[in-house]
Amino acid sequence: MIQIWDGLRQRADSNKDGQVSVEEWSSMWDEYAKNPENALEWQTQYMRFMFELEDASGDGSIDVDEFTSVCSCYGLQVSECTEAFQKMSSVRSYINFFLFA
Repeated sequence: MIQIWDGLRQRADSNKDGQVSVEEWSSMWDEYAKNPENALEWQTQYMRFMFELEDASGDGSIDVDEFTSVCSCYGLQVSECTEAFQKMSSVRSYINFFLFA
């Protein structure tokens, strides 16, 4: 986790205040989305960590219930979580790590 935090701070903390704001977080992942094949090691570790956190059944895939269970803990409405899952999954009933990352 320390490697993830150090990498996140170095990559996203653009004003170097020791904190990563929502805007900095979003900007960093927007840049990642433009070129995901160039993910840094800490980004890959973070995505694997989050995938495994959401994959409550441990079956190597995340369904809408697993996804909304975790995302709603961040204060998002279940309907927003469901909509995000549907966009990510292209209307599949699950996503694997390849689709997640």
